[in-house]
Amino acid sequence: MSSARSPSADVVLEAEDLALEYRDGRRHVRAVDGVNLALRRGEFVGLVGPSGSGKSSLLFLLAGLRAPDRGVVRLLGRPVPRRADESAQLRRRHVGFLFQEPFLVPYLDVRENALVHTRGEEAEERLLTLARAIGMETMLDERPHRLSGGERQRAGVLRALVGAPDLVLADEPTGNLDSTTGHAVIDVLRESAHRAALLVVTHDEGMLERADRVLRLADGRLEVVD
Repeated sequence: MSSARSPSADVVLEAEDLALEYRDGRRHVRAVDGVNLALRRGEFVGLVGPSGSGKSSLLFLLAGLRAPDRGVVRLLGRPVPRRADESAQLRRRHVGFLFQEPFLVPYLDVRENALVHTRGEEAEERLLTLARAIGMETMLDERPHRLSGGERQRAGVLRALVGAPDLVLADEPTGNLDSTTGHAVIDVLRESAHRAALLVVTHDEGMLERADRVLRLADGRLEVVD
């Protein structure tokens, strides 16, 4: 891991005392339990933990896609609205989210999916640069049903990054990729951290070799990985 950035670096996202609980049948689950976190511009942070430890739940809270039972999330100093529909505009302008399943629009090609919320010549240029970096330049005119699982995942990477977001949240972005392509995707994500804060959830800690920090979520609580 590389050395941590200066504490004075710009804070893009803050989470304060976040908590989320839900019921799974008769079982009471505390998915997120008092999480405090600050992500700074230019910082690459990894998040690991066992299956079911609450990693995806935490990402959804940070993105404003789910309301916490307790606590607050601030994006660029502004509290994120608790309702997902109220936070949608803020999220589209400032957050790139990579889901485990990319949820591509089936009747749009890869290029159209990537540019669905972003327009302009600069966005087109960024799209071509990103596509070349992750081996998607020949697939921009393809519809999702003609792509493999790994190609759809990379199309999701294009959509998340093409708008030059301030915050990038990635949930298992290399899960369906071979090691070479996975490292290429991580490199592209890391490049985005020159201007954005980047948080990557992964089960493969080898993908986090260049992270500034690696955190572990266990029983809903964050721990620093030595």
